[in-house]
Amino acid sequence: MSTSLSTSSSSSSTTTHKSPWPTMKPPRQTSSNTNNTKKNKTIQANMNYVTPETRIIRSRRDTSGSDSTLEGATWYDVDVTMRNARTGEEEQEDQEPKTLSRHGFQLVSLTCSDVMSELPQGHEHELDYFDQNQVVEQYYPICEALVRNILTMQQEQEQEQENDGKDASSTSNRPFLVKAFDHNVRSAVPSSTSTRKQQRRHIKNSTGGTVQQPVAVVHGDYTRTSAPKRIQDLAMPPKTNDVLRGRVGGRGGQDDENNMSLLDPLVAQEAVEGKRRYALINVWRNIQRDKLPVRQYPLACVDAASVRFDDLRTFQIHYSDRIGENYFACHDARHEWWYYPDMTTEEALLIKQWDSFGDLAKGFDRDHFHCHRQRHHDDDGQGNVVDGVSTRG
Repeated sequence: MSTSLSTSSSSSSTTTHKSPWPTMKPPRQTSSNTNNTKKNKTIQANMNYVTPETRIIRSRRDTSGSDSTLEGATWYDVDVTMRNARTGEEEQEDQEPKTLSRHGFQLVSLTCSDVMSELPQGHEHELDYFDQNQVVEQYYPICEALVRNILTMQQEQEQEQENDGKDASSTSNRPFLVKAFDHNVRSAVPSSTSTRKQQRRHIKNSTGGTVQQPVAVVHGDYTRTSAPKRIQDLAMPPKTNDVLRGRVGGRGGQDDENNMSLLDPLVAQEAVEGKRRYALINVWRNIQRDKLPVRQYPLACVDAASVRFDDLRTFQIHYSDRIGENYFACHDARHEWWYYPDMTTEEALLIKQWDSFGDLAKGFDRDHFHCHRQRHHDDDGQGNVVDGVSTRG
């Protein structure tokens, strides 16, 4: 799950928000806003949870990606301690690196030769992230290769550990199938006339899509219901709000021949029936052209092992032709929050939103959630998140 990180010293309080979504709290001036953010072990942040009394939350989403007023949500503002997830600093050498398999999230350096090997070669530095065609055609393949490389590397490492350090090259490995299917561009900007114009900035070559504000709510992107349903939907022609509508099987247009399914229906069926393991993974990037690091509002994640199913509340998103579901979360002191200070354009944060072999999918307690608020110094903070599905037979 995710939520926006905001430095604040206000005490916890229960309030009912009349606005569609809670807003981010302005950060106070602390050492976390200095050039030494990578060395800060912890910072305090104010997070927007829902109250335990909250049950089902509902909203309607239009083709621009904007939601109507939320129904059924009562908010609980909580001050929490955020831990620095970066390793390698002198005072944090004993800290275990966070990984997708153990914690549900992982920071990846895009300058690492192992990570970047076999990634599609192109001119990513010239990519216009506000042009949907360019993102789908040029950036999606990069994200797919990135996730596939990371999953393959982790699989080999885990097998080597299981074999007590012996060469696991002879072990039979089935390749990962990785497909990117959706993305959002988000920007945290100050409240001004120019800001309001930026908030409504349209995404080129889309069906009315706009730049969205970061989500200022503790949440997870999929539920026990919506995760397998999303896999089934990807084995059908894209729907009205889908980024890939008119792009699968061809380029442009909204005709049927360009609306083939992303996944083979047989593959999707095997995944939903438990014959294949599948995961839904986000790739989050800082896309600032001037390469400023994320400072005031970094993306924050909760360790999957610290979440219980009873903490979660269903958020229903009503589209014109389907109903999606996310999870919002109720606060518990056991939640272990982590963040990566000063994320640059040469890094990507992978967030596992769902794993069909995970505890929650199997009916147990644990899940992962995150929250994002990002700004770069006092300038506009721009981030891109790509949703992808990975499956292996």
